[in-house]
Amino acid sequence: MEKKMAAIQAYISSNQLLALSILLVIMVLGEYVSKITKGKVPSALIMMIGLIAGFWTILPADLAKAAGLTPAIYNMTVVMLIVHLGTLINKKQMIDQWHTVVISLMAIAGICLFTLTIGSVIFGWDNAVASTPVLCGAAIASAIMSEAAKALGNTTAQLVAVVTMVTQAVIGFPLTALCLRKETERLHVLYGNGTLAPVAAAGNTQGKTKAGKKEKFWSATTILCKLAVIALISYMLQLLTKGLVSQYVWCLLLGFFANEFGLLESDALGKAKSDGFMMTILIGYLFCSFSFATPKLLLPVLGITLGLTVIAAIGLAAIAFLSTKIFHKETFWGCFAVTLNAFLGFPLNVMLVNEALNNIEDPKEKETLSSEIMPKMLVAGFVCVTIVSVIVAGILKNYL
Repeated sequence: MEKKMAAIQAYISSNQLLALSILLVIMVLGEYVSKITKGKVPSALIMMIGLIAGFWTILPADLAKAAGLTPAIYNMTVVMLIVHLGTLINKKQMIDQWHTVVISLMAIAGICLFTLTIGSVIFGWDNAVASTPVLCGAAIASAIMSEAAKALGNTTAQLVAVVTMVTQAVIGFPLTALCLRKETERLHVLYGNGTLAPVAAAGNTQGKTKAGKKEKFWSATTILCKLAVIALISYMLQLLTKGLVSQYVWCLLLGFFANEFGLLESDALGKAKSDGFMMTILIGYLFCSFSFATPKLLLPVLGITLGLTVIAAIGLAAIAFLSTKIFHKETFWGCFAVTLNAFLGFPLNVMLVNEALNNIEDPKEKETLSSEIMPKMLVAGFVCVTIVSVIVAGILKNYL
């Protein structure tokens, strides 16, 4: 049986179109399940389960590479998509994000408090320390903590740091989907009774107006060129700040300012008719990274990581409730969705927002609701995953 599996895996690895087709079929299956359940079962969960099951059986670990999705292509799509998303945020929305930053910082504090106290009592100090930064921000934090545990010869903590990425996804995907669905339903009611103004009436259109005067010069190549140049400047600013401010944060900010000053079109990738293609590449590559989740790796510490993830999720729910008391205009489901960015980050948060909006038929309403939810999720993702989780990992690795 093992030889047959190995032969199938080798054949898939040798055929790019087959590998790509298999990956896309799994992604389509996830989307289909999400649509027929009206978002109750997020496509991300189905994709992850389908790919992990495939990697345990017939799919090669290098499925992404075999399909032609290389790290270089992934990096390109990430930075250009983030610049693009900056063009979807207006001035008022950006100013309002200070609430989101505070709630995100509270979320990280809540995870640390719950896992390092309750979690350490139940599952041991080393395991709690190894998982906490990962629960605050996944991949980079996981690499830092697993390397620190490996250097100390602590095999269990090393596995915990890696496997936590899987368990936080298993719990984070459906929880975030639930929160976003509830928040979307609330905003749908507000939009229907006229309490929530359409985005065109509420937002700043300065950048859109200036860009509109140059509409005759639009072309997909021109827009992609501008996105690439802004991404390049973001990378240079990351070097200039010695990595203290991530390239991704610069991409979002520069995309926003470029749109505000009319240097870059609103909904840039949408106008270049490239947003769906790039998002598909990005999600496909990202989910193929679960190829590491073999039974040998998962099973020894699965109970530990699930328990710590549940404890962290309870902590996030508590912070969400507290946030509604501090910021009276915020709702529990909205705050909970923001705090859960610690489990997700970009681009999964964007993917789940789009799925939550799929049930909205009116394009104008969908745009308005997206303008209420998307900026919060983007900013929260960058605060938790890109910035603070790395700091938490840098501190806690000394306490293993």
